[in-house]
Amino acid sequence: MKSARALALGSILKGLLVSAAATLLGMLLLAAAVIYLDVSDGALTALNQALKLICVLLGVRFAVGLGGERGFLTGAAVGLAYMILGYVLYWRLGGAVFSFAAMLLEMLLGGAIGAVAGAVCANLRPRARRKRGASAKV
Repeated sequence: MKSARALALGSILKGLLVSAAATLLGMLLLAAAVIYLDVSDGALTALNQALKLICVLLGVRFAVGLGGERGFLTGAAVGLAYMILGYVLYWRLGGAVFSFAAMLLEMLLGGAIGAVAGAVCANLRPRARRKRGASAKV
């Protein structure tokens, strides 16, 4: 039983790390867009929200995998942990004061999006792997 918990925790951590790495890359691209393009505040807010969504989806994809197990719970955990980590870092780095209701709603949405993405990933069939000699026989 402990090994199953360790595997689940490891996959959640892997998904969270992939999400964090994608966020860093996305933030670099957003910063470049702000510097070199005329991006309005409203567009920047929308791009930031889209980046969060993409990062949660990417993290869930790596955590669950195609045809994985416990996709709903793993996806929800990755999405919720990603949002909590984001708000904690924002708060610790001296971010502005934010509304508790908005923060809670965004965390719940992150968990819900992660859960749905995890369920979808778990129900997709993985690609069949080719055998070594199969391509040479064609």
